[in-house]
Amino acid sequence: MLRILLVIFQTLLVAFFSISCQSTNNRKSGESGTLRVMTFNLWHGGDAVKLPRDTTVKYQLAAIRRANADVVGFQEQTTNQSDGASRAKLLADSLGWYCHIVDASRAVISRFDIQPVDTTKVSQAVVLQLSNGADIVFGVMHLMYTPYEPYDIADGKLPDAAAAEASARKARLHQVQDMLDEIAAYSDYPTILVGDFNEPSCLDWTEKAIEDRGDTLLPFAVHWPATALLIDRGFKDAYRVVYPDVKQRPGYTWTSVEGLWRNPEVHDRIDLVYVSKDRFTVQEAAVVGEPSPMTDLAIQPWPSDHRAVVVELAMR
Repeated sequence: MLRILLVIFQTLLVAFFSISCQSTNNRKSGESGTLRVMTFNLWHGGDAVKLPRDTTVKYQLAAIRRANADVVGFQEQTTNQSDGASRAKLLADSLGWYCHIVDASRAVISRFDIQPVDTTKVSQAVVLQLSNGADIVFGVMHLMYTPYEPYDIADGKLPDAAAAEASARKARLHQVQDMLDEIAAYSDYPTILVGDFNEPSCLDWTEKAIEDRGDTLLPFAVHWPATALLIDRGFKDAYRVVYPDVKQRPGYTWTSVEGLWRNPEVHDRIDLVYVSKDRFTVQEAAVVGEPSPMTDLAIQPWPSDHRAVVVELAMR
């Protein structure tokens, strides 16, 4: 009898510690001052992957769960290839999360309550109300995809950095400024801006980075204006905080589908997360995508032509 009681006691003890550890590991971010943020281009809602809809949704959810994300900013969250329904809303409902739809392309889903920053029009940014009582501004961008200057440089259409920067300023800079104008009244809030920039980070195209890259199709450095503006306004590139060496960790997110858009492809990191410089410590950063040397967190099959990015932030 004593032996049986001892076995029962040991079993209960193991179960107790297992539950305790599970509870700690599954504790919601925000309660401990951390937040996991993801940017994810769904590629026409996922329909462009040409898999059955339920299959695509399954792997989109798998990507969010694999990233252990608390909030996701989507681009291309609807499709013109089926019913045009919001894939973001479907994913939020599947997770039991909140959803804010910006437009046909952009949406935010979050395990935390969402309030739009601008109630007079469709708001590009929201306030996340974390479980620890903190409020954070979170905005999602999808900048103009054409002209895509890295391709034009590789094709000889843009002869120098001045021409590339002028083209990018004309195509996208007003969109970044529009976001900054919208959130200006919330300048005291910790702020996160994510999105598909359709333009590389200026940190990845410095003289040294281009020299290290050694691609004869890319003969000059470019100070890309969309990301340069955010840095000038007090934001930091979260991925580059963790991985400052561009050569060692290029972090390419464009593209996961080799040869689909250009051959030879010009790869770049265009899916980005920017955070208030003095309000967050960036603890982790990872690329989510298909099994490849560029991917940290792999999903197979991968349901997009962009790789996604997730970062873990601690609030100061």
